[in-house]
Order: sequence, then C-alpha cells, then structure tokens
Amino acid sequence: MPHSTFIVLPTYNESENIVRLVPALFDLGQADLQVLVVDDNSPDGTGQIVETLAAQAEYAGRLHVLHRPEKQGLAPAYIQGFTLALEMGADYVIQMDADLSHQPKYIPTLLRLAREHDIVIGSRYADGGSVDESWGPLRKLLSWWANRVYAPAILRIPIRDATGGFRVYRRDALIGMDMKRVKANGYVFMVEMIYVACRLGYRIGEIPIHFPDRQHGASKMSSIIALEAALRVWQIKWRHRRLRPPAKASRAGRPAPH
Repeated sequence: MPHSTFIVLPTYNESENIVRLVPALFDLGQADLQVLVVDDNSPDGTGQIVETLAAQAEYAGRLHVLHRPEKQGLAPAYIQGFTLALEMGADYVIQMDADLSHQPKYIPTLLRLAREHDIVIGSRYADGGSVDESWGPLRKLLSWWANRVYAPAILRIPIRDATGGFRVYRRDALIGMDMKRVKANGYVFMVEMIYVACRLGYRIGEIPIHFPDRQHGASKMSSIIALEAALRVWQIKWRHRRLRPPAKASRAGRPAPH
C-alpha cells in the first residue's frame, strides 16, 4: 500500500509566505504528499488564500485547511493537525513552520531517515547545521546553549536541537506517544514532545539544516517566550520523569511501513 505523508502547517498571518510555500512543497514531486494548513482565523486572510489554492486543479484533494475560530496557541494547533492527519490516514506526519525558515528541500532527506527512525529532526545544531548569518552573537549563543547544553543536561536526552520545529513523525510514534500527555503550549511544546518520545524509547535521528530568518511577515518569537520555554523545561522533566517504554499507548490503525 502506498505511503501517505502529511505536512501540518500552523498559520497566523502568513499570507505572504503561504503562497510561496505551497507550490514549493508540491514541486518536490512527492507523489503521496498531502498538506494540511491549520489556520487560527488569520486577519490577513491566510485561511481563505489556502481555500482558493485548494480549489485549483493542481492541488485538488491534496491541500486542506482546518479553520480554527481564533488564535489558540501553537501546541493545540499542532495537536489538532496531527490528530486530523492520522484520521485521514497519514503514515508520516511532518511538522514545519510556514515562514520558510524550514526549507522544503530537506523533506526528502527527513523522510529517507524516517525509514529507520520513529522521529527525525531537522537540526540547526547537528554537525553541518547552521543558523541565519544575521543572528547576533548573543542570540546564537543563547540558542546554542539552550539546545546543546541546557535541555540535554536537565532532561538527559541525546538531542542536539530539542526546540527545533522541523520534524517528521511515523504514525506509530504519534499514536504511541499519546498526545494527550503533552500539556505545554507555545514553543516549549517542541521540547515536551521530544522528551516524551525519548522516555518512551522511540528512535530519534537528526539531519543538519540551515535555518534562515523569515523574509516576509512578522516573527512570533520573543525573548520573553524563549525565557518562559527555558524555565518550563524543569516542569516537563517533573511531569514525565516516570515514563517508560511500557507506557506507550496501544497501537491503532494502519502502521507506518518499514
């Protein structure tokens, strides 16, 4: 049976980027690819733009949009998107930002590695990875320290980019992790998901990526959000410290092919 790959894209005011990203994703030539946009009622009309694109013959039946009534947070958007993708038959679910900082060209490599791993991260801090040249020294240092020192030391995980949001999950991994366990909102959601996966014994791989800054639209990240995420790492550790592989949720539905 052919694989089914879903890309889940949360959006809020990404009209300038979504019209560039959607064609770039389908230009990859991935025959099984489906794109699911989870839009938080963007004032700039992002959701309506996706509806218009989805009506075009080249995207018909492959581009979908889930309209949420208001801005409700990044984690709920991803969880709703992941859940719907699984219900629609996804074997692999790709998580990525809609601002083009996560470049579509890395998707084939992520999927190739996902044949041997349950989760694969597009990593800024794996050997060969990099961030935008415009980042100042302090920003680079804080991001590197959070991912290469702080989170691994506290959570005891062998992950070099725990806050990275460019990932592919196998179907069985998302089901087994039981997303109801994940309570974090915002960007610390990334850390909690990967910590749960590590505690449950899932195989996690990383590939190096270059992470450019967005060129269009306004960033949702701030220093306050980053600080809050760092502090909540301790909360995540406490919440899931007793998780072990036998706590995997029972498998349901069609497993991802080997």
